[in-house]
Amino acid sequence: MALVPLKKRRRAPSPPAGPPGPGRFPDVVLCLVEKRMGASRRAFLTQLAWAKGFRVDRAYSAAVTHVVSEQNSGAEVAQWLEQQREECGDGGDPALLDISWFTESMGAGRPVEIESRHRLRVAELAPHGRQMAPYACQRRTPLLHSNQPLTDVLEDGVCAEVERVKLSERYRTMKLFTKIFGVGVRTASRWYQEGLRTLLDLQERNTKLTRQQQAGLRHYGDLNTPVERSEAESTSRAVQEAVKRFLPGASVTLAGGFRRGKPRGHDVDLLLTHPEEGREVGLLSRVVSWLDSQGLILYQHSQENSYGLREGPEPLGGRDVMDRFERCFSIFRLEAQGGPGAPRGWKAVRVDLVVAPVSQFPFALLGWTGSRHFERELRRFASRERKMVLNSHALYDTRQNLFLPATSEEEIFEHLGLEYVPPAQRNA
Repeated sequence: MALVPLKKRRRAPSPPAGPPGPGRFPDVVLCLVEKRMGASRRAFLTQLAWAKGFRVDRAYSAAVTHVVSEQNSGAEVAQWLEQQREECGDGGDPALLDISWFTESMGAGRPVEIESRHRLRVAELAPHGRQMAPYACQRRTPLLHSNQPLTDVLEDGVCAEVERVKLSERYRTMKLFTKIFGVGVRTASRWYQEGLRTLLDLQERNTKLTRQQQAGLRHYGDLNTPVERSEAESTSRAVQEAVKRFLPGASVTLAGGFRRGKPRGHDVDLLLTHPEEGREVGLLSRVVSWLDSQGLILYQHSQENSYGLREGPEPLGGRDVMDRFERCFSIFRLEAQGGPGAPRGWKAVRVDLVVAPVSQFPFALLGWTGSRHFERELRRFASRERKMVLNSHALYDTRQNLFLPATSEEEIFEHLGLEYVPPAQRNA
């Protein structure tokens, strides 16, 4: 049997050793980032640029004016640039550009003008010359801020196309239906396709509704009226009274936007726990039953705790583990607080009761405080920068393959290497 010689692996060509001179554009010196671009493509693009009269340096130096990258984020290129500066000891402030600028310049045969769409987005400069952190969880975002006049002006702006959509029958109908407790976009869209347009249509045509949707339709007006802080605090006191009846020492914490300092919201989130692990088991059903017997609950649906510590928590982007605590979705009958929203003497208010074991309580408190954007950024930071998985139950270090315990929110931030951000500063 004849021996077949092994096919030699083709080596990626390297860029030429140095530029063939200053080129046609002496004020422009390019440096192509090889990461994700690859050596072969980098060599090809270098030859192309030289053929067009551009100077391309193989390595970064203080002479470089344009850093071109492909499929890298602004933060990644900025980090690469810092590494190059440490190695070569050179300064300079080159433009960090996407490959689109390079492609357009090659097509034009000259350096095209740099537009905002060409620039890679990196950390911006905050007032007083400080660098603005790239993650929302690294920034403090109060309800009232120094840019309020500017943002107010921007919020008042209008777009003709947006206004046209808002006036369309489909938009108005979808917005009306999705405001019903228990109705999502898919159900609202189906009802629209069936020719339903109003809340009265749902009633007159005997539309099949779930028990949750029936309650949502019945109390539509109240549930779409903002919940005032005084109402949220009154609800919290009522639940606290019930909790003390069955489990002295247990605590009730007002979370959500109210914990961030908001004066009103769309519902009330309350976290229940006990300082002794396991004592909280069975508490929720007794509390809900007692509140129901007192005529304080108009609707309730409970779910059991389905979370279990296995080898590690679910990865980022998996099922929303916030809903895996023992939890009760409810509508409370709240005595009127003297406001115009409850002329009959009481008001229906959406309330979520969530029970967390004390070992998971700091993570639950952090997750349920929000804002949604702040939490998303915090988990993204944990995943990308720390190789950890953070959810409302735990913090897991994937490199060490272990859970990192915490007795407070401050300890969670410490594990992540972040400065603690108090609730009132999480309104991103």
